[in-house]
Amino acid sequence: MNIDTSDNQSIAIIGIGVRVPLARTAPALWDNLIAGATAIRRFSAAELTAAGVPRAQFEHPSYVPYGTELAGIADFDAEFFGFSPREAKVTDPQQRIFLQTAWEAMEDAGVTPARTPRIGVFAATTMSTYMLRNLQRNSEFRPDGLDYQTLIGNDKDFIATRVAFKLGLTGPALTVQSACSSSLVAIHQAVRSLRAGESDVALAGGVSIVTPQLAGYHYEEGGIHSRDGQCRPFDKDASGTVRGNGCGIIVLKRLSDAVADGDRIHAVLAGSAINNDGSDKMGFTAPGIAGQAAVIGAALTDAGIAASEIGYVETHGTGTALGDPLEFRALSRAHTAAGGPAPDCLLGSIKANLGHLDVAAGVLGVIKTALILSNQTVPPQLGFETANPHVPLGRSAYDINTEPVARELRAAAVSSFGLGGTNAHCVLTPAPQLAERPEPEARPYRITVTARDRNALTRLCEVLAGALRGRSIRIDDLAHTLAEGRTAFAEKLEFAAHSSAEAADILDRHRGDSAPANPNLADLPAARGRKISLPGYPFDATPHWVDPDPATSDGVASAAESASAAATSASALAGAAVDPDRLAAFVLETARQLLGDEALQLDSDFYASGGQSMTLVRLVSTVRDTYELPLGLEGFERLRTIEQLVQHIRLVFENPGQAAPAVVTITPGDGPALFLVPPAGGTNFCYQALATHLPGTHPIIAFTAAPATDELTVRELAARNISEMRRIQPEGPYRVGGYSFGGNVAFEMAIQLEAAGHEVADVVIFDSNPPEAYVGGGFDDSEFFKALVQMVTTAFPGIEVSDDQIPTSMAELPALMRQYPEVAAFTEHDAIRFAHLWRQNHDSIKRHYPDRKYGGTLTILRATTAFVADQETLRIRQVGKDVWRGHATGAVRMVDVPGNHYTIFTDATLIPQVAAALQPLLG
Repeated sequence: MNIDTSDNQSIAIIGIGVRVPLARTAPALWDNLIAGATAIRRFSAAELTAAGVPRAQFEHPSYVPYGTELAGIADFDAEFFGFSPREAKVTDPQQRIFLQTAWEAMEDAGVTPARTPRIGVFAATTMSTYMLRNLQRNSEFRPDGLDYQTLIGNDKDFIATRVAFKLGLTGPALTVQSACSSSLVAIHQAVRSLRAGESDVALAGGVSIVTPQLAGYHYEEGGIHSRDGQCRPFDKDASGTVRGNGCGIIVLKRLSDAVADGDRIHAVLAGSAINNDGSDKMGFTAPGIAGQAAVIGAALTDAGIAASEIGYVETHGTGTALGDPLEFRALSRAHTAAGGPAPDCLLGSIKANLGHLDVAAGVLGVIKTALILSNQTVPPQLGFETANPHVPLGRSAYDINTEPVARELRAAAVSSFGLGGTNAHCVLTPAPQLAERPEPEARPYRITVTARDRNALTRLCEVLAGALRGRSIRIDDLAHTLAEGRTAFAEKLEFAAHSSAEAADILDRHRGDSAPANPNLADLPAARGRKISLPGYPFDATPHWVDPDPATSDGVASAAESASAAATSASALAGAAVDPDRLAAFVLETARQLLGDEALQLDSDFYASGGQSMTLVRLVSTVRDTYELPLGLEGFERLRTIEQLVQHIRLVFENPGQAAPAVVTITPGDGPALFLVPPAGGTNFCYQALATHLPGTHPIIAFTAAPATDELTVRELAARNISEMRRIQPEGPYRVGGYSFGGNVAFEMAIQLEAAGHEVADVVIFDSNPPEAYVGGGFDDSEFFKALVQMVTTAFPGIEVSDDQIPTSMAELPALMRQYPEVAAFTEHDAIRFAHLWRQNHDSIKRHYPDRKYGGTLTILRATTAFVADQETLRIRQVGKDVWRGHATGAVRMVDVPGNHYTIFTDATLIPQVAAALQPLLG
């Protein structure tokens, strides 16, 4: 590819600093990638015990003792960077390692602050677990009111400015935080700074190190962590990711400047883009296909490169059964829109080698991809054998290689998607080919090696001599790099050499001693060569570390363990009555920790306080594991306050197998309630979402689903609901409503109430089909699963299920539903229950027709976008909502709401508009 080096849009990667398990340099990392090495390993019981993990925790059946270990995180050259011993001890190892790696990256680039006017820093770091688990639990170093020195050393805000201060960098210094995509977003910001002329050189990257490192995790169904401690991106057995530890930094410069300055160029950043999913997804933590596809397309446009030129994509690739298929579809969609992907475009993910490095994941993906381009070889993808059935590699232009593949790569790309929806993508191209040079002049060259003290100089001479003997290095490049690309220190070894081999001999002989006087050194002309990679400064490795006090060293305490003081042990509770106070305290403390909100109270709204479906999964699994309860999500999705969650848990504990309450209060309040009937699947998620956008002055009460095994007709279900409603509100006027199937049941309730002499003021129908729409009888098994898949894929446009993926039995359904984050909150039990209810209720509506007309006010919230159902599959006739007028003698109001039959409740951007349409009806 011909690259225009005369503009300021393309950005060169001129330096790499890397610190990951098994590799402290980019070449070492590359060797590991080619060899298929992985840093993920199993921790022994002795290691876990030494790390402070309680035996009861790591012997629990759900505990997975896998992770990665970054060696030497306690070591730091405090004197080199101007730290006092105490300051070094109270500073997060993430900041220390990032600072040292920044220096190493600048040396790799041959950049010094003294010769470069504006160097920017764009950095990302994970929350300081060193502060939480070491300093806060040490009686000597525990900060009293969070002293200033400890705050600066552990708060995210100071990582970039700390580097700028310690290294004397005067460009922009910004901490960038967008969860997992942080370091790729930092790279994007650095690119923009260079293009705008704010920086002449920029450092960009991230660091993520948790303490203790030698600790595993509790596997949670529906969570992001792997079931077996292995990360298998895009594989059929993928079950999640594993935590990684490490740091990566790249040094960037405008390509035109890098070529003019003779810099070594690893690869070229041709373009980048960032965006956010917004609310176009099911929840805050869910990925968004549209957003991912859009950012990929924007990066290709920014780079001016066609999708067909991309020969390799370093994917986000977390190895989750849910995220991988969505990422694959987004990539395919973006490449198709940009002219189509290249044939045999290879996909990979470094997470199988290093684990998920959180905020540092993106920069490690860029480093790997730069190395791929410079070596024109794609390393094998670990953990991949057979593709996830929802990643149709065989029917696509993409492939995943399990052996090293050498090929000519014109361009490559990197994706990184942050939890919360911030997406980043960049496009890289190989370094431009440099012009041939004549051999260096046959003359002596001045070689200068410096360090802060004599011991460091001796070590530097030793490693430098070894590097010169192992490589073919031009003497002019060696002299130029040492003179222009290294900071000068007080201790110096300076001599003349005609070749790098001669320089290695002199370094070996003197090892830091002054070389014999050479009167001609001052007269030697400066070398004009190119920057090359040489060994970096030999930092002193002195431990600076604070361990937690033994009495509080509980390692990686889970929310359940942290709350254990509020609850008795699981073994003591098994089979015994639950102490309500202990249970309430336990659930409340667990919720506080999961939501990070100490102000949370029993009457707090879990969802209004930031709770999401993934948070609920963790809360339920924590309670289930601690109390040894057969808890699924059934029942929880209809509850809002912590107190309601507690009461439901207590009910399950005291009455195992007992059905859930027949009603649940969605929104408390005064005045007449609006009673809502759930749709065919029996869940009230739609009403929970609706209630968050209503003022809450009027009570909203939802009926829960009757067990599918009861096989109630629509009339019987309406009668059951009326009985429960009259228990709460003995007299009318009544207001009832429902969505889809629920609207039909609500209408039947209204005519039964009127027939019994009760007043019904309002019936509110959320896009329910009139009775005339339903034709034919019930489904056979084949029709049922085909219809169920059509319903789900229509409700969630991001889901694509091919004909060969349609289940043939209930046993296959949970595995299919787990592939998609849109429905990931369902446990296996929930998924099967939903399907049974949907089938039962769909069959019952086919056998129902109202036997009288309704005399009150009927309001129909009508979706404006028609849903064209497959009549052969769902057997729903396309009948307009106006047909409802024939079933009412009173006023009938039609209120249009945007969206189709499903998206009015599955599209987060449309729910507020449905609420706005409903609000006038509530008074």
